[in-house]
Amino acid sequence: MSASLRVAYITTELAPYAKSGELADVAAALPKYLSSLGVEVAVFLPYYRRPELESLEKEVVCASLPVYLGGRVVKGRIWRSDAGRFVLFLVDNPRYFWRENIYGSGRGDYLDNDERFIFFSKAVLETIHYLGKKFDVLHCNSWPTALIPVFLKTLYQRKKIFQQTATVLTLHNVAYQGIFPPESLALTGLNWKYLQSGLLSLNGHFNFLKAGIVYADMLNTVSSSYRKELWTQKHSHGLAHILKTRRDELVSIRNGIDYEIWDPENDKYISWNYRPGDLEGKRKNKLDLLEEFQLSLDPNVPLLGTSFYFAAHKGVDLILGAMDELMKMELGLVILGRGEEIYERSFLSFVKKYPHRLAVRFDWSPALVHKLAAGVDIFLIPSLSEPCGLNQLYSFRYGSVPVVRTVGGLQETVRHVDPRTGKGNGFVFKEYTPEALIAAVQEAIKCYRRPSLWRKIVRQGAAKNYSWETSARRYLRLYQQALRKQKN
Repeated sequence: MSASLRVAYITTELAPYAKSGELADVAAALPKYLSSLGVEVAVFLPYYRRPELESLEKEVVCASLPVYLGGRVVKGRIWRSDAGRFVLFLVDNPRYFWRENIYGSGRGDYLDNDERFIFFSKAVLETIHYLGKKFDVLHCNSWPTALIPVFLKTLYQRKKIFQQTATVLTLHNVAYQGIFPPESLALTGLNWKYLQSGLLSLNGHFNFLKAGIVYADMLNTVSSSYRKELWTQKHSHGLAHILKTRRDELVSIRNGIDYEIWDPENDKYISWNYRPGDLEGKRKNKLDLLEEFQLSLDPNVPLLGTSFYFAAHKGVDLILGAMDELMKMELGLVILGRGEEIYERSFLSFVKKYPHRLAVRFDWSPALVHKLAAGVDIFLIPSLSEPCGLNQLYSFRYGSVPVVRTVGGLQETVRHVDPRTGKGNGFVFKEYTPEALIAAVQEAIKCYRRPSLWRKIVRQGAAKNYSWETSARRYLRLYQQALRKQKN
């Protein structure tokens, strides 16, 4: 069946063009691996004004696409680019997408995100209709595209091209739901009964993600642990009840990593290529990272690193709360990312306090992210919630040992080291406190000072295979489930 399957993968993030979190990496990898299984994949992305997108070879396939928003017509332009193993369609509207960030700035979300992503979702469906290209499955991702299953079963249900099209919605992180005032419904063209009945609303608000959960044929999360967590009010952010009603349609497929890109032997971004588990090659990249960030650190001293979006659910408060104690230890720390302004200012104040052993850069460029993975000895992931986590998988591949909080997908992939036997691939803590993080780091450093033990830990992490190949096959089965569900 895969040989003739056509999938539209709809996303608001795609590495290296637009990234806010792990969705960007997933969107860049999964379509490639689906293609290798014989699936014909087209990726739909907003046309953000980024140099990487501007430089793509592309052609206009529709110069003026009409999209109906709240009784008015908004025009979009659709571009097509051959991205290798999949086709990339870019939905262009400068008013909505010619902005510095995807969803908002460090001061908050853009106030018109409801309009921006209703436009994008409708534009995708209008593009498919305009091109006359039938897709078997529309694969939607997170809240910005969650209204597509709703539109498909309401406004577009009589259009012949969609009548046998199934939908899949991936829940990457339900902490982000797309919550807007009830008045935002007017932009969709849907009748108020959909909101009043509770199908699209939660706690009096128009909730994009809940709407998608109700209407999608199949749903999936990105780890089995996160799926279990979603049955609880604490981790579901109010969606536990509605998710339980769809228990049979909610499956888990753990994210993988793209070994074509995340490969220290052939990585174009790092200064010295090396085989996974080769600590001498890693040491050379550590020296390069220290030079890049101008840290005056003895190369024999452990270098820690982390890269994430600066928000509460990523554990930023733990790192800030532990910073003074961490800096009392014999170590260095490199932090990459960007996010909420209050956290960025806090990090800058610590850099002034510890300029020679702490470096922070508000950057997520692929070159620096890869240099970080190759150069640090220990990678911190102290998340409050982590549906899957990719940084620990990158760390294994590049010989960095993760220190993680046992939550979501982290607890599935990181096994706590037993210093007596050497079994394990990382260090795990449970309590969400700076003290628990500090204790885990101290334990990691003790093992780091035992070179033979550390070498064993690194090699055990590098031995695991987390390629997308297995996960892509599971997505193929999920698409087939969605098609069967759609026909019933």
